[in-house]
Amino acid sequence: MKRSRPPTILVDATDIDRLSGVRTAVLDLFRAVFAREPGWRYLIMVSQVEPEFDLPQVRQIVIPVRNRVLERLWIQAIVSYFALRGAVDLVHFARTMGGFSWPAKNVITVFDLTTLVHPELHSRTAIWYWRLIAPLHLRAADRVVAISQDVADDLIELARVPAEKIEIVYCAPQSVFDEPIDAELVQTVMRKYDLPENYLLFVGMLARKKNLLTLIHAVHLLKDQMQFAPYLVLAGRRYRQSDDSAILGEIESLGMQSSIRYLGPVDTDTLRGLYGGAAALVFPSLHEGFGIPCLEAMKCGVPVVAARSGAIPEIVGEAALLVDDPLSDRELADAIRRVLEDRALRQRLVLKGTRQAAVYSWARSADQLIDLYRHQLKTDSQR
Repeated sequence: MKRSRPPTILVDATDIDRLSGVRTAVLDLFRAVFAREPGWRYLIMVSQVEPEFDLPQVRQIVIPVRNRVLERLWIQAIVSYFALRGAVDLVHFARTMGGFSWPAKNVITVFDLTTLVHPELHSRTAIWYWRLIAPLHLRAADRVVAISQDVADDLIELARVPAEKIEIVYCAPQSVFDEPIDAELVQTVMRKYDLPENYLLFVGMLARKKNLLTLIHAVHLLKDQMQFAPYLVLAGRRYRQSDDSAILGEIESLGMQSSIRYLGPVDTDTLRGLYGGAAALVFPSLHEGFGIPCLEAMKCGVPVVAARSGAIPEIVGEAALLVDDPLSDRELADAIRRVLEDRALRQRLVLKGTRQAAVYSWARSADQLIDLYRHQLKTDSQR
């Protein structure tokens, strides 16, 4: 039966008010989707009202609880209500946490399977979810969106998702990095936090998979190896599911308080200023489904030192200096030192990085997602 109204898409975008790579991935992607398909209707479930989604074709549904279990129950109840009434044509669980949407079509995005790849870094609850609940949601989904080929491979190997069910839709740098960074903004941020010139920068959550202990030890090694030891800035919120804030105690025990600074979560303007003043981004994560900070740094002309793990090599290509053993503080220290001291290497990385970052586009990813939606909607109308 042909549809007499524009398609209505229900999207789970809860928790994107918290600064993270998932916020970037959901917010920028759907802004591009709304712009490229403005005739459709969108119901967006959020944890608090999102100003970026204040558009005529978008209705925001605020989930009134933040407790993880209660939140999922609320979301499932809302999805079931709209789906059973025939008020939505497709449900997209856009931030890895899935659900059931019968009789509406169901799409789920998976950002990474780190909990299955490195269960030692996660809580029993997280492991239980990924081993028992997530497979049910993945089986219920009509399509599964992976944000990289590495995530797709993990879905096939670890979650037994059929390859033909998976669609790869890459992420991209935040759209705010399309504009050049103003030198005055950089100076303002450096004065605000009393930062020296040419500091090292890490951007990401304080989560155990980020491997920050190795990074701190690498900087400690460089303190004895270099005439001017590098200053390290850490920017990102703490991650309650796999908290690694114990590294703050390690910084103190090593006597590194004067050369390592944890800023906590920062807003977008501050982040732009931090990239603009950085000598290098260091991203030693043990596993990533994508690695948006690497592309953001490249977009800003900042060389990248990263771990050869997860999707990072796929995303950065030859545009970053990769460390083979992410747990080796000595190997990481050597890579950082090379980037800081070898001017020719820095120039090559900056040039390659600018080209690599340009490969990824939210507009292109939005087109892919819209095509996926259209295919599912067409299939549904033919049933």
